[in-house]
Amino acid sequence: MIDGIRTTTATTLVLFLSCGLLALGGCDDSDPTLPPPGETIAENFAFEDGMEGWYAVATDTLSPPIEWHVEHTAEPSHTGAGAVELFLANYNDAGKIWMERPFDLEAGTTYEVEVDYAFGTTDWGDVNLFTIIAGVHSSPPREAEDLSFQGDTGHGQSQDAGLVWLDKSYSFTATASGAGTLYVALGVWGTWETPRTYFVDDVTVRFTPVG
Repeated sequence: MIDGIRTTTATTLVLFLSCGLLALGGCDDSDPTLPPPGETIAENFAFEDGMEGWYAVATDTLSPPIEWHVEHTAEPSHTGAGAVELFLANYNDAGKIWMERPFDLEAGTTYEVEVDYAFGTTDWGDVNLFTIIAGVHSSPPREAEDLSFQGDTGHGQSQDAGLVWLDKSYSFTATASGAGTLYVALGVWGTWETPRTYFVDDVTVRFTPVG
């Protein structure tokens, strides 16, 4: 107990002295993990060694059950030596799979969010394409109606060109939850009864407070 009292006293003394030295600006008790208000937060993900905090989610894959995965792969990649592979055997014509990641922000604050990434696809032509999922959410999306859809997965060429990497960029406005969290989701919605594989690499997410 005596050691505990001594430790507490010493800690209080250090805090008191620190605040005294910063008397002109006051004692800063803000969260050191958050940037100053108004500054843009930017995070980059190259997936060189793993998923880097992203995890796999799916819906509409159980009736009937279909195969799918969202996982790290060493190749192919847009740059470096890794990417995320999204595979969907969409034989029920309804599957939706995505990679998701929570970001810690200021609770209740509204942000302009920019999401940029490289999307690898072999889809060509104008028919039988899947649909891209990309969105920012205050709570983790778990049903189809929670997701945001952003056009098709085609690379724009009229013939088979193999794997083509496309630069994707989307902007959103979202308010962080009471816990200070926003969730980013990137994936595909199967809109044709066939197996397809896609890749995501070099993701950059920027959060800029509004107002």
